[in-house]
Amino acid sequence: MNIQKHIEELLESHGLKKTSARIEMLKIFMDYDYALSAKEVISHMKITHDRVTIYRTLSSFEEHGILHKASEDSHGIRYALCSHECPEETHTDEHVHIICDKCSQTYCLDDVKIPKIQVLEKFLVQKISYTINGICHACLSS
Repeated sequence: MNIQKHIEELLESHGLKKTSARIEMLKIFMDYDYALSAKEVISHMKITHDRVTIYRTLSSFEEHGILHKASEDSHGIRYALCSHECPEETHTDEHVHIICDKCSQTYCLDDVKIPKIQVLEKFLVQKISYTINGICHACLSS
């Protein structure tokens, strides 16, 4: 299946209109195997969109289960594509993220699930995050 058709079907399945900003943004996320910040998305866009459109689109994608917040650092929030099983209501793609200490990129390790942790009865768990720091393959090779 070609990328354009896949993106259009993804937007349609999540009840979102096929705008130029949404289509271009999804193409960008599909081109990278690591999470991107809003600033990085803006720098990769060929069509100029105002910042409000970019941030609203990122927020909308997160609300509709297309993107998830992979990490947050001095560069801002980094977003990554959700797995296909991630519904709109709640993100179910709880997996490990690894952040490269050299290039600061965040990678999703979709096959590595967060281990089950017993939480005291006095706590209501609202979000689980599991992050590993290290050096990515690209930085090790350079």
